[in-house]
Amino acid sequence: MNPLLHNNPFYQKGHPNFWRRFCLAAFILLLSVLQNTPGLFPTFFGSKAYLLVPAVVSIALYEKDMGGIFFGLFAGALWDIYTPGGDLHAIFLVITGFAAGSLLNNLMRANILTNTILSTAATAAFVTADWLRRYILGGLDSAAAFLLRYYLPSFIFTLALSPAVFAVVFFIEQAFTKDTSVHENLEKTDFAN
Repeated sequence: MNPLLHNNPFYQKGHPNFWRRFCLAAFILLLSVLQNTPGLFPTFFGSKAYLLVPAVVSIALYEKDMGGIFFGLFAGALWDIYTPGGDLHAIFLVITGFAAGSLLNNLMRANILTNTILSTAATAAFVTADWLRRYILGGLDSAAAFLLRYYLPSFIFTLALSPAVFAVVFFIEQAFTKDTSVHENLEKTDFAN
């Protein structure tokens, strides 16, 4: 085995980082199949949820900027494979993962409120960019009707599912965290005094 890879915790199969990232990649693969396979996931007034956007944001909250970039690239590549004509989802999700991870490195903490704010911003940016590209720049008629009938319900549906996506990512992250200081501190605390 290459000595550079031997000491890298990501490549050590017994290391928690490997299994955590493996589970996160499997979760992205599952969400990609649910999001992109017609009839597999329910729709909301004929609109589908963009599950990969809050997934990348949630993962970037814990994996920081570089993890957000790589998981965004993976999720976007899977989304682009399913999309006829090959859209630029990978670029958008890489930027989203980097932005969310960078904000967490410098300004914010990983929690449900932060996830909701960043998922709302990322989903709004995606929905707006996709609508502008397809209908406004594409010169199609009734762009406002598509915004209200398809994109707005998709935005609402995605935001409604965002806490569930965050909960799964949070569970995966906590399952592989070896930080026992919180548990040790709780055991040492005497609540009777």
